[in-house]
Amino acid sequence: MSEPSYRLVDVGDARVLTVDGRAFRTHYSERVVRMLIARKGARRAALYFPFKEARGAHFLGPLFRYLDAKALTGLAVLEVGCSFGHITEYLAERPAVARIHAFDPDPAFVAMVKTKVEEMRLAKVSEVRLLSNEETRRLPWADGAFDLVLAVGIVEHLPRRHRRAQVDEYYRVLAAGGHIAILDTPNRWFPLETHSVGLPFVQWLPPRLAYRYARAFRRSSYGAMPYEDFVADGSGWQNATLDDCLPSWGLHGLEDLTEAAGYGWRFFRDTARSPTRRTLLPLFSVAVELLRKLGRPPSLCLPYLNLLLRKSPAVTPGA
Repeated sequence: MSEPSYRLVDVGDARVLTVDGRAFRTHYSERVVRMLIARKGARRAALYFPFKEARGAHFLGPLFRYLDAKALTGLAVLEVGCSFGHITEYLAERPAVARIHAFDPDPAFVAMVKTKVEEMRLAKVSEVRLLSNEETRRLPWADGAFDLVLAVGIVEHLPRRHRRAQVDEYYRVLAAGGHIAILDTPNRWFPLETHSVGLPFVQWLPPRLAYRYARAFRRSSYGAMPYEDFVADGSGWQNATLDDCLPSWGLHGLEDLTEAAGYGWRFFRDTARSPTRRTLLPLFSVAVELLRKLGRPPSLCLPYLNLLLRKSPAVTPGA
């Protein structure tokens, strides 16, 4: 599909982007909007405008209600994969947060977030780094540097050859007694791939067979896509498992707070919006209860993993 023409107008306290006859209002500067259009295209750019609330408040609301109830303050936060900076903005408004360190492997997004930090005076943001996938196999921060580590919609995009080393790093830089939230991660073991391709079982197939399947049944999105693009780093269609989200030493030294903080089954149930999902909630409820009786995390039967873990005050990385 060809890129449409668009119009961007400054109306004083806001900018209005008009694409395909639809107008989208935003508080972001013209500079930021044009940077976003250059990176994502005019049609997709407008999707990012409400993300601070649509994704920030949606995914981090339970986390900060939990942390605030524990009266935790002065938090040093690492944001893994800051993208457009909508989560960064949300974090900057949280009273419990003292400073934010963010990074992303995409130069365009890093430039956007740095611009937003400057223009919006996000004083809590200490740095926004550009780190390649290779560099994130050893993060440039000391052991235990952060009280809170956030990875929202990240793990499924990590290259499978590096994923274990990268995820281990999130836990290495987490302070003893600190929390890590790995959220909005599509569950590889859920039968329907709901993140990108949107076909049953595609994430379980060998890449070349998955590619043919996607091209046959999702022609508008994948019909003209080269195989190299389909399997490129970051494509995400293979999703991620619970083990992918944990360190190589497993749950040893970690307290699973997922359900206690309102994630997992509670989050899925309370945020279900589509009629199909709401209709199927009783079936999910049965599966969740069965997993509980088996001593397994209820999240294993859900389409997305939303996890909150706390590192034991006595644990050391890799112990």
